[in-house]
Amino acid sequence: MKVVLFEDEATYNFDPLTLTRGAFDLRLGVFSFSDRARRVLRASKDSVHYLARDYIAAHIRARDGKTANQPDKIDEEALFVNGLLLLDSGLAKLISKAKPGAVGVCKDRVAFAKFGQAPSVEVARLLMNAPGNEAVDSILSMSLEKISVDSNALITNYWEIIGRNAHQIASDLGGLKGRRPRSGVKVLGKASSVTVGSECEIGPNVVLDAGQGPIYIGDKTVVHPFTSIQGPAYVGPNTIIQPNSVIREGSNIGEVCRIGGEVEETVFQAYSNKPHAGFAGHMYVGEWVNLGALFTNSDLKNTYGTISVMVKGKKVDSGTTKLGGMVGDHSKASIGSLLYTGKRVGVSSQIHGAVEEDVPSFLFYGKTVGYPNWEIMPDPAIRTAKRVMARRGVEMTSADEKLLKQVFDMTQPERDSLNPGKGPFQFS
Repeated sequence: MKVVLFEDEATYNFDPLTLTRGAFDLRLGVFSFSDRARRVLRASKDSVHYLARDYIAAHIRARDGKTANQPDKIDEEALFVNGLLLLDSGLAKLISKAKPGAVGVCKDRVAFAKFGQAPSVEVARLLMNAPGNEAVDSILSMSLEKISVDSNALITNYWEIIGRNAHQIASDLGGLKGRRPRSGVKVLGKASSVTVGSECEIGPNVVLDAGQGPIYIGDKTVVHPFTSIQGPAYVGPNTIIQPNSVIREGSNIGEVCRIGGEVEETVFQAYSNKPHAGFAGHMYVGEWVNLGALFTNSDLKNTYGTISVMVKGKKVDSGTTKLGGMVGDHSKASIGSLLYTGKRVGVSSQIHGAVEEDVPSFLFYGKTVGYPNWEIMPDPAIRTAKRVMARRGVEMTSADEKLLKQVFDMTQPERDSLNPGKGPFQFS
């Protein structure tokens, strides 16, 4: 049986993170949604098909050689799984018992569907390009059985990822095995709650506090002296935690990151840097991001009220009092920059000073320090990205370049709404 991961309309709630990736490649807990689906459903990496927005599917095919938006390649019974479905063993059991023609529904969205080969091709066509209610109605009309799925199983907005991240890390780490820290490393709580990968370097005077949850430190990661890590926390492989860092509960740090200062309840996708003093709290940070020295974001309003976020052009109350912002891939924050609660920074942007509004992609933003907003063209943005990636031994592909140029074109209206300067940059 084919496993097919698909995007739906909620994908757009995660812009700018999903401007450069499928919703199924976001992370909650230790794994991305796609990695979790493969593990829980025991599907091989090469057997999974993807349905996404056309330009994302093209990038998946060109970069990874995977099957994406190719319905005709579904030549047997297929299981369609929403890319934002938080799969666990209970859901896997429910799905395994479902017969062909069954559709799992959650919050008026398709959570999963199982169909034979012929209808699966039609369903795949309906599920391309992150569809909305019309596709749901069509699929339900084809179903033989409608199964209700727990409303907590399907993620809709990024603050749900932030709010559930610590619990999910703790749950995920229960199934991961590894080495215990060497003698001399100070562990608070049970030593069995701390897992250290191979070839790790943990400096003197490091405290691993597993009293409130487990800690995992990935292969070849370096934790410098005088650092505190509080569980539940996940630190991916080949990452460096700088001296005197405070990595608080719910921290979820991907591979090849450089992290310092204070971090709390924040997801770093991968290959991103916050190496200096400052604070990142209740945020979601994409890939190839650099947050400069003393960068700090707010995750709590002075009124202690709930935080509203702009979602698809509308203000939405998140219902939570603790929420930082989102930073899209390849963006940069200058020294001393400040990001207000729930604000979004787009792809390949630069921020300076205090940021009290959402920043579109490909924008130089310096409103509060007297700089004019200025459009960043794709070619210089790509040159910068190539330099950054080369520092980590990664080569930008032609598919990556094409993706950034497409994001630039797609986000032009949002950028133009701020009337930025264009052409060679000029200080006013």
